[in-house]
Amino acid sequence: MHAPTQEAMEIVARTDIGKLRERNEDSYYFDAGLQLFAVADGMSGHERGDLASRLALNVIEEWATDKARSASDVGHIKKLEILSELATEANQRVYATAQHQTQHSGMGTTLVAGFATASYLVYVYVGDSRLYVLHDETLTQITTDDSLVQKMVEEGQITAEESRTHAKRNILMQAIGLSPDVTVNADVHPLSPGDIILACTDGLHDMVIDDAEIAETIRTAPTLTAACENLVDKALNYGGTDNVTVLLAAVE
Repeated sequence: MHAPTQEAMEIVARTDIGKLRERNEDSYYFDAGLQLFAVADGMSGHERGDLASRLALNVIEEWATDKARSASDVGHIKKLEILSELATEANQRVYATAQHQTQHSGMGTTLVAGFATASYLVYVYVGDSRLYVLHDETLTQITTDDSLVQKMVEEGQITAEESRTHAKRNILMQAIGLSPDVTVNADVHPLSPGDIILACTDGLHDMVIDDAEIAETIRTAPTLTAACENLVDKALNYGGTDNVTVLLAAVE
C-alpha cells in the first residue's frame, strides 16, 4: 500500500544577471511535489562562484531525485536532519572541488533551503541569502545573516537600519565551501494557509531595502509569477548592481 502523496505546492522562481555583473553566480532549485526549495549565491570576488552555487544545489537535487519520496511523510525533526546533512554535504563538495582544482581555490556560496508544509517551514541557511514569510500583510525575515554587519548590530555598534546600507554589508562570516567545516543554521517557522514564503539572494534585499515595499509588491500582484517578476524588476530598477534571484512559494 502506497503512502498518500502530498499535493504539489505552487513555487515560482526567477533569476537575473543584473546590470553590472559579467555572469550570474546565483542558482536556485525546487521540487513542488516535495515542497522543497533552495537558493544559493556564489560569492563574487572568488573564483567560479557560479560553479560553487551549482555544486551546492546539485547535492540537494541529487538527493531529491534519489531518496526524496521517503521525506514526504516524515516529521519536522527528521526534515531538519535531512536539510542539515545536505548543507553539510554541499559544504564538503564545494570545498573538496576547490582543493582538488586549484583554479577554483577559494570559491564559496551562500545557501538557504527549506521544506514547507501547510503548517510549518523547516529551513537551513549559511551566509546572507534570506528567507521571509508574508503572513497577512506583514513580511517577517526569519533568517539572520551570517555577516559582519549583523554581528555589528548584535554588538550594538550599528543599528539594523544602518546595516542595510553599510559599506561592509556584503562581508560574510561564513559560507559554503570556504573551510572543511561549517555551522549550519537550522530552524522551524509556523505557517498558515495564505502565507507566502520568499527566498532571495542579496541582489534583492540590498536593492529593495524596505520590507514593506517587498510585502506590497507580493500582496498586490495578480499571480505568484507576476510577484516574482515584479520583485526582480524592482531590484533592477533600483540599480541591479548584483545578480538577483527570487523564489516564492504559496502555502495553501
